[in-house]
Amino acid sequence: MRAFFGLSPDTKTKLAIEVWRNKAFPKFDAPVAAANFHVTLAFLGQISPKQMDTLSEGVEQISDLHTFNVSLNRVGYWSKPKALWLGCEDTQIEHLQLAKRLHQIANSVGLQLPKQDYVAHLTLARKCASNPPASLIEPIFNWHNAEFHLYESVSGKKGVSYHIRQSWPLAKRFAFKSF
Repeated sequence: MRAFFGLSPDTKTKLAIEVWRNKAFPKFDAPVAAANFHVTLAFLGQISPKQMDTLSEGVEQISDLHTFNVSLNRVGYWSKPKALWLGCEDTQIEHLQLAKRLHQIANSVGLQLPKQDYVAHLTLARKCASNPPASLIEPIFNWHNAEFHLYESVSGKKGVSYHIRQSWPLAKRFAFKSF
């Protein structure tokens, strides 16, 4: 199974991003479907059922990571994969800690993840021959993230689709007011 850990915006946010993309940019040859919008935390690649079980066991041990807000407010382009993406100007520390912990768990089960810096992003379009012109409408999309998922990447006749195979809640952070 080809898999990754990721975050899923709520449906309202996914639809708002799709509408914004379609207004802010010219038509793309390979736009990502709104149903596939996600923010990758750790790309795992091909994993076996045994590795999946071991990963799940490792993730079950996470108890000290808290919910956080995701704010997608910057557009980027990567020339090698020819991908246009929406990212975070400032990624919250809880988000970064979750990505780091998932990378550590993946490495502990023998998966060799790339050692590049984590960039929180949601892919908007693939196969972009060049960096599209700057968007005329600034992106500002926010959601409160209370869980993360293990996704399976499935190739089909209509392209790739992503299916959530397992989900884990994050602990709620309580704020106390002083009187």
